[in-house]
Amino acid sequence: MRGWSLGLGKYFGVELQLHSLFVLLLPITVLLSAAINGSAGRGLVLWLLLLIAVLVRETGRGLVGAWLGRTVTRLVLLPTGAAPTVHDEDATLSPGAERVLSLSGPLANFFAGITLALLMYAATPHINLFERPWFTASHLVRAAIWSQVLLGGLNLLPAWPLDSGIVLRQQLVRLRGQAGAGAAAGISQAFATLLVVLGAFTQNVWLVIVGSSVLLSGRAQAQSAMASVAAENITMADVMLTEFTTLQASDTLADALRRTVHSLQDVFPVVRGTVLVGAISREALLDALRDDGNGYVQSTMARTVELTEPTAPLVGTLGRVRQTPGAHLLPVMQGEQIVGIVTPGNLTQSMGLLGRTRRLTQASERRGGRD
Repeated sequence: MRGWSLGLGKYFGVELQLHSLFVLLLPITVLLSAAINGSAGRGLVLWLLLLIAVLVRETGRGLVGAWLGRTVTRLVLLPTGAAPTVHDEDATLSPGAERVLSLSGPLANFFAGITLALLMYAATPHINLFERPWFTASHLVRAAIWSQVLLGGLNLLPAWPLDSGIVLRQQLVRLRGQAGAGAAAGISQAFATLLVVLGAFTQNVWLVIVGSSVLLSGRAQAQSAMASVAAENITMADVMLTEFTTLQASDTLADALRRTVHSLQDVFPVVRGTVLVGAISREALLDALRDDGNGYVQSTMARTVELTEPTAPLVGTLGRVRQTPGAHLLPVMQGEQIVGIVTPGNLTQSMGLLGRTRRLTQASERRGGRD
């Protein structure tokens, strides 16, 4: 999930960040506690209890995720949980494994909440655990228990980025492709809106905050889903460079480097005659010249290159290329002839220009329709 966040450091190889919504929640909690209970310190403790509940959830998910072979590199903490960054090679789990992972967070919260409740009853059996409000700065012991239970229950709702919402999205994507992601985003926003309205109607500020958090996350997912659906219609011919520089396998490194000076490319297809035999980057040319002297391109080039066709879909092709280590050049072939190339640098520029061109075309068509 995009947005400003506060870095909390790196622990066990995982970078922790606090999302801006969680940071803004701190002064709100402190001010409400000061106004209602006359104690800003209790508001700070209440905020910390919510943070601890989120960390308990992520610890449970992290342990189960490690058991399933999923590697998380970054966690952005939200009041509803965390948005993880996962290695691409670990991102795909079986449906059964995804369900197990989705239940691990709520179960960790429920276990922590029940354990705290038993300890509370053993120490102070006269406290009424079910007295309302459950999560309040007026009774921090009761709030510590209910922060765990309520966060676990919240993540059973089918709204992204809650645990059950992630599973729902993945199931819809399997059934309907990227259109399923859009449907999941709509369901998420409906649930989030319901929480906000219910919170406003019952004057429950926590429901409003949680609903707003889910609503913001769902809106980001909806935008991503719309972009993915649009990208499904883009082919390699739409984004490839048709004017590009090729190098001959028999060129010396010095000659090849001189030819690259007048090109904006960073990676170059290498041919023998008209036949593609490899690829080499400008950086590789410089390193080889510095380390080994003036040899030949064919001794330095990468010989394994992923190929594609002009009519190939962009999304599927890039998904395949990401699984090839070190793939920085994608030649577009028409038969045995190179008709275009795609590099990371030109892809970003081409996608931006393509998006602007389509928006301008749509605007022109709308103006023509009104006329």
